Amino acid sequence: MAKEFTYRQSFEADPVSVFTMLRDPEYVQAKCAATGSLETTAEVSEAGDGSVTIVSTRVLPAEVPDVARKFVGETISATETQVWSSAAADGSRTAKVEVEFSGPLGFTGTLSLHPAGHGTEVVTEGKFKASVPFVGGTIESEAAKQTERYLGAEERVAAEWTRDCD
Repeated sequence: MAKEFTYRQSFEADPVSVFTMLRDPEYVQAKCAATGSLETTAEVSEAGDGSVTIVSTRVLPAEVPDVARKFVGETISATETQVWSSAAADGSRTAKVEVEFSGPLGFTGTLSLHPAGHGTEVVTEGKFKASVPFVGGTIESEAAKQTERYLGAEERVAAEWTRDCD
């Protein structure tokens, strides 16, 4: 059984500015560092049609319940691939996202970036799936909690990032 996941982020800038930030490798490095990443790589590529692929790999301390530690070890490697569509007239975009973890866990879903009030909202929706009998649900729930913390930290880094760019 997979763990459903939805998280909404708010950014105080227009969609074009937010996406410019999200695709900046220096921003990717900064948000990963803010969430305790021990090492991070980030690659961004753009296709001729305006679609953008962002691939980041980070190594994180394994903050998991003891029951899961034997499956993941002391650190967890996570490779996240976001494949963004080209922008709509209002700057909106959607992406397919996949996160491959070094342990027996994965995440697949979508991202939706769109105008909201005086800023931008990014909605992450998807499923965590752990391929471990009996404790898979525990691993999926812990991954969802850690991802909520990560996305919350990303919002804080973004607020500082946009303030520094003004």
